[in-house]
Amino acid sequence: MSHPRISLEQWRTLVAVVDRGGYAQAAAALHKSQSAITYAIQQLEAQLGVRAFTVQGRRAVLTPTGELLVRRARALVEDAAGLEDAAR
Repeated sequence: MSHPRISLEQWRTLVAVVDRGGYAQAAAALHKSQSAITYAIQQLEAQLGVRAFTVQGRRAVLTPTGELLVRRARALVEDAAGLEDAAR
């Protein structure tokens, strides 16, 4: 069984960037610096060898691969939360 290379926190960060509408908003929601959010996304992209976002003007826009990642990440984050709730 291989070990995941991407942490649950990185997946949560990806979902937060999309749900909150940007890096700065995700940083505020997650109580982290914007540079920490940027670094987490850069590491996720580097570890997977894909681009989740492209920059258009001042906006980060999901790539088609990013859209797939966010859908799967959202399910993963929800499953993790459900597992934590079940354990309680």
